[in-house]
Amino acid sequence: MRNKDWTLVMFTTLTQASVGIILCFTLLNYLGADVDLIVQQGLSLKNPVFLAIAFVGIATLISFLHLGSPSNAPNALNNLSGSWISREILALAIYSLSLLLTLVLGWGDWIHRYLAHLLVLNAFSGLALLWMMIRIYVMPTIPPWNSWYTGASFVATAVCLGLLTLLLLSQAEFVVLDDRAGGLLTIFLIVVLIIELIAALFHQRRLNQLDTGFDGPILDRGIFYRLFLLRMVMLTVAVLMTALLFLMSGPLPESGQYLWMCSLFILVVVQEFVGRLLFYSSYFRIGV
Repeated sequence: MRNKDWTLVMFTTLTQASVGIILCFTLLNYLGADVDLIVQQGLSLKNPVFLAIAFVGIATLISFLHLGSPSNAPNALNNLSGSWISREILALAIYSLSLLLTLVLGWGDWIHRYLAHLLVLNAFSGLALLWMMIRIYVMPTIPPWNSWYTGASFVATAVCLGLLTLLLLSQAEFVVLDDRAGGLLTIFLIVVLIIELIAALFHQRRLNQLDTGFDGPILDRGIFYRLFLLRMVMLTVAVLMTALLFLMSGPLPESGQYLWMCSLFILVVVQEFVGRLLFYSSYFRIGV
């Protein structure tokens, strides 16, 4: 794996986590959850909008480490007509500004009148950013990335981390969810984790059949394959833990199961980073 890819692992995973938080928080608003008071908490870890800003802010700072000369970053917007990277940077700016707008206006008493519209704006700008990120990597000259799996894995990372963050906030009583909303989020999380597991298995089968050439990475054995197997174990355990938690406590985890939720959160976050590490480690190019 190339050294610069570590910054991309962090940037893409944190950015997608931010988008996932907003998508799931917007869904909660339409499920009837009382999100007005949550947004009005402003600069607090109890506020999902603030968490989304924090994640995307850290991701943006990390992305500068990927640049040879960070001072040239504004020049990346000079090719919006032909570069998905330029479009990604613009989408990142729009998404960040939309979150900042929601956070600032959240301190006002009139936020409830416009909150649904602001969250929809956040969600659509986040989806646009996610689409730009996917388009960057789906390239015919890089066979491991040029497949349905790139889009599926990016979307799954966003949704999975978003769901887990809101469930963890609910467990800590920072976000109040009723049984209906909590149950839907938990079931949705189980489904997404299973999809991630199945998709990764099919993708690895495809990688095993690719001819990487003499200097290409070894994808069907060695450290790469051992990391893949480790991730499959972590995903399987995460599915079982989530299902068991749901069966033991119903739609919402009980207050005494906070450590269980924290352990599940850490497990899923680690496997997402491992999955992204495997994604970049599978890189090889054909042609020019």
